[in-house]
Formats: sequence, C-alpha cells, structure tokens
Amino acid sequence: MSTRRDALRILISATSVLPAAAATQQTKESAEQAGHLHQGPALKPSSPATPAFFQPEEFRTLEALSERIIPRTDTPGAKDAGVALLIDKALIARAPLAPQYRAGLADLNALAKQEFGKLFADLNEQQQIAVLTPLSLDGSTPLGEFFTLAKGMTVDAYYKTEVGLKVELGWHGNTFLSEFPGCDHPEHNA
Repeated sequence: MSTRRDALRILISATSVLPAAAATQQTKESAEQAGHLHQGPALKPSSPATPAFFQPEEFRTLEALSERIIPRTDTPGAKDAGVALLIDKALIARAPLAPQYRAGLADLNALAKQEFGKLFADLNEQQQIAVLTPLSLDGSTPLGEFFTLAKGMTVDAYYKTEVGLKVELGWHGNTFLSEFPGCDHPEHNA
C-alpha cells in the first residue's frame, strides 16, 4: 500500500523529468510543424519552388502580376512572399478556377503585347501599371473579372505568409487583448 511519502517521491521525480520532456516535445513539434507554435512561418511556399499547375511562362506572368498588386516597398512584396506558388497550389485545390486563371493570364499577355509589344512580365513597372489600371477600374469585362479574382487571391495568399502576417501586419501570435474595440469607422458601426 502506498504511503503519502511514496506519492511525494513519485511527484518529485516526475516534476524533474517533465520540463525536459516538454522541451523535447516542443522542439520536435517546432521542427515538424513549422508555424504551429508560432515559431516558423505561417505558410511557406512549397519546395522545390516550381509550380505544379502553371507553365513557366504563365507562372512568370503571375509573379509579375502579383508583384504589381503587392509591390515591394519598405516591406517585402508578393514575389518575396512566394504568393505565386501559393496561388498555384490553391488552383490545384480549386480546379473550377483554373481555366479562368489560364485564360486571364493569356489575355493579360495578349493585351500587353497589343499595347507595348512585349509579354506582361517583360514590361517595366510603369507599363505594367498602365496595362492594369483600366482593368482595375472596370470589373465587368472578362479581363477585369480576372484582375479582381487575381487581386483577391494575391491578397489572401500574401496575408497567409510569414511576410504578410509578421512583417507587414506585425502579428506575433499569442497576444492577449483585454478588449477588442472593433472598427471605428462610423459607416461600419451598426
């Protein structure tokens, strides 16, 4: 029959072993599940960094397009964050969008060739902006609809990455808020 003294011995020996076991488990989880304990990136582009859905020229166009949507400034841009690879991965999972994306990239290249004689990815920044500005203002055309779709997927992918979450937004996880006031714009208060 166990005594109180035996129970204390078991507790003391378990207490000295538990911190080491917990540290080992945390290291193992961090290595296996990057981002799980908020020590790694939220999402990383797949390795190797080659697209699974897009052809090389389509992928190059997508990288240039996403970089115009979220360009590098004092923070990394969409290309730095690997947004094009995340969109590539998303389109494999969302197959119905794939034909629209392929057609949109082809139409974007055709428009760039028509206006400047080059593929979209080969244009300089000002020329790319000149091609995209009318598309951003008129979402009723097929190319305008594609731009709206691409913009939404670019923003969504960017803010799922470590660059978007930590560098751009300053999110560090595990933050306690004693109060969450919400949006302070008058039109959003209902």
